[in-house]
Amino acid sequence: MMMCRGGVMARQKRHLCRWEVEIMSMHKVTKKKRKPRQKHISTKHKKQLLCPYCGAQALLREGSFLFEDAYVKHLYVCVRYPECDSYVAAHDSSKKPMGSLANATLRKKRILAHQAFDQLWKGSVGNAPIFSRKQAYNWLNDKLGGLSGHIHIGGIGEGMCDMVIQEAQRVIRNHKRR
Repeated sequence: MMMCRGGVMARQKRHLCRWEVEIMSMHKVTKKKRKPRQKHISTKHKKQLLCPYCGAQALLREGSFLFEDAYVKHLYVCVRYPECDSYVAAHDSSKKPMGSLANATLRKKRILAHQAFDQLWKGSVGNAPIFSRKQAYNWLNDKLGGLSGHIHIGGIGEGMCDMVIQEAQRVIRNHKRR
């Protein structure tokens, strides 16, 4: 079982972080075969979400579309799935995507980036947090070029994920030397 956020077990019903969902889906959940003719969920969003890999439309689906034990209620999935393996989780209430569509490689990089980043403000086994959560996100904003607005790992690409991992590890190493 995975521990997260103050020792709360991840199997309990609660809102999970995007990276927690990805980790659980990689380790605990088996993918189902694609169901034929499953209707997509209609949304009020007027902006069409397109797959960055193949250019096809992404549709909002139930989490059970991809996973037997759906830890996430809704996903945007490329209509060419499983040939194009890109999807992203959606917020339960607003149905807005939690980032950009990602293939398996990018999803794995985002998980690793989140693990490294979260150590900065959550700490790790035997290590206290280095920053507050707000300070950590300000640090992330600075490292990603000071882009305006909210920065989320769910919206960055492979190169920036690598940079976040390297920079977070550097901060952790420097902090341990003190």
